[in-house]
Amino acid sequence: MRTKLLGLLALYLGVSVLLTGCWNSRELNDLAIVSGIGMDKLDDEDGYRVTFQIINPSSSAPTTGAASNRPPVMVITEKDTTVFGALRKASRRTTRQLFFAHTQLLIIGESLARSGVEHIFDIFERSHELRLNSAVLIAKNSDAASVLKILTTLESLPSTGLVKKTQNTARVWGENRKVDVFEIINGITGEGDFTINGIRVIGNAEEGMKKSSLEQTDPLAGSYMSGLGVFKNGKLISWLNGPESRGTQWLLDKLEETNVNIDSPDRKEDISVNIFYSKTAVKIDLQEGKPVFHIHIREEGSINEAGSFVDLSKEEELEKLKKELAEQTASEVKMALKAAQEKKADIFNFGNELKRTHPELWKTVKKDWDSVFAEGELDLQVDAYIRGTGMRLKPYIPVEKR
Repeated sequence: MRTKLLGLLALYLGVSVLLTGCWNSRELNDLAIVSGIGMDKLDDEDGYRVTFQIINPSSSAPTTGAASNRPPVMVITEKDTTVFGALRKASRRTTRQLFFAHTQLLIIGESLARSGVEHIFDIFERSHELRLNSAVLIAKNSDAASVLKILTTLESLPSTGLVKKTQNTARVWGENRKVDVFEIINGITGEGDFTINGIRVIGNAEEGMKKSSLEQTDPLAGSYMSGLGVFKNGKLISWLNGPESRGTQWLLDKLEETNVNIDSPDRKEDISVNIFYSKTAVKIDLQEGKPVFHIHIREEGSINEAGSFVDLSKEEELEKLKKELAEQTASEVKMALKAAQEKKADIFNFGNELKRTHPELWKTVKKDWDSVFAEGELDLQVDAYIRGTGMRLKPYIPVEKR
């Protein structure tokens, strides 16, 4: 009996050696790593023009990239009625198999965004390589291919630079935030509408595709974060810019940090307040069939600059500034809500909130929510606090120069 067990054990060990985990392995030298994908609508025909930004390993390596005359990435484009078909067609132009596990960016051309984006994300949920946390941008007034072809300063990989630009402006300016594939899929399948960040090409786009553009202090082309694209029923219908865009982040409770300029006693908008904390609470109810949006914003900031004399050692002066800060915040929030109501686009997830907290009430307005949302009233309260004044209380500007 013991001999039989030892024999079976030896057999199992022998088989386990043969069953290694490398049956579907791929060598790195056989792969072309895709860092970004662009999707555009074909003119006058069905299908997509898909652009792949592929890392050039010999040029992007830190030790050899600067000395190489080749750009850090190559860009190829293919057309097909499906994204996967375009992916396969790309094999005719590359010596290596496209690999998407490191894809961190998807750019959608404005024309495709306006025609609808409901179907382009199916491949992301089915593929084991494509990432649901890839950032998504809309090429404002442009196509996705043009944006992907622009080389960037500071970051050798353009896709990495665009993702970091999105994160950086969200962290310190507050008009944008990182939106990924997973969030958009939730927006498409949810009750409300949604927004996606816009990216705009500035300068000479053709020159920006050349490495020579980076060999000067002022590159000939670049990209610029530009507003929020408003999507309704999966289609881009308009853009929010400036205060409307930042007000949207306040209402979504997505504001990380920003700067607000408020008035001093002598001049307009010459006191800079850095908002480093913001929290938004939202409650929705129905009153006589009309929704009321109860919004409470609590924010804290510090004074980073004063263009004229303000005695910040006096409590009454600080109270005036706190009141102005709250009014400025409220103004931008109202602008954002007004713009969304004019478009009948609930980009703030108010419908989902009503559904979550009052499911029975939601059933009564669900069918006509777009029109009901547009008639909603705002009950807004902003509590603003100034927690610091920097290294001094009184500006060096003499009071007699006021």
